Amino acid sequence: MESNNEYALITGASLGIGREIAKEFAQRKINTLLIALDTPDLYDIQKDLRDNYNIRAETFPIDLTDSASASAIYNWCQENTYVVKYLINNAGFGASGFFESVPLNRYFQMIDLNTKAYIAMTHQFLPDLKNLEESYIMNTSSMEANLPVPYKAVYTGTKNFVYSFSMALSKEVEQSGVRVSILCPGPVPTNEEGLQRLETQGKKGQMLALYPEQVAKYAVKNLLEGRLIIHPGRMNRWINRFHRMLPMPLKMRILEKMFRSYTEVSPSK
Repeated sequence: MESNNEYALITGASLGIGREIAKEFAQRKINTLLIALDTPDLYDIQKDLRDNYNIRAETFPIDLTDSASASAIYNWCQENTYVVKYLINNAGFGASGFFESVPLNRYFQMIDLNTKAYIAMTHQFLPDLKNLEESYIMNTSSMEANLPVPYKAVYTGTKNFVYSFSMALSKEVEQSGVRVSILCPGPVPTNEEGLQRLETQGKKGQMLALYPEQVAKYAVKNLLEGRLIIHPGRMNRWINRFHRMLPMPLKMRILEKMFRSYTEVSPSK
């Protein structure tokens, strides 16, 4: 069992993968700090963890696209003497369709949440993580991080950034007690839009899809084992190896054909 004052801080903790990651930590009797927008889902997961796992579960509702959010979260931890041993940067969202069909402000929100928030949170907490004998960072990227997917150009760009940033950071901190992991899940239906995108893919999408609880179980296990790159799902791991052997022009033709159906999904506003 962890020290009573050590916590796993999880962003995007109210829904999907983040919610299930919080449960995985709770099963291991690790206290949690739950960061997400101020919605009923955030308090539902807090109650679930407290009632069913007998751990400390604290909430901090905030919009991570706000440039001051990371410092506000860090100050909250300092004021309450919460020791963050596990930093889980998970919050994010995607959008699909023809590039120009998605409103520009939606892209900017995506960049703020999928990349800038990860940088800010890591920058705030890394010095303290280095002061611990052992600590962990896990950044949620995507199986598509190294696949420049047509009709998801900005989303895959953000996930490629997370992948590269995390890989570089892992080398910088390898002499410390900090272990960096990159979570690269395939399709995971966590909301109505994600489910709609998956349905347009038909059987091939269903072959790759995993439920949030499957991803979370595999992710936390591999995080605690110190694995750098975490690819949940056997099929996803096979695709990750296979695509590296394809010439780029052929790869792009295949990707365009595979994801053309995404133009049929109405983008979120």
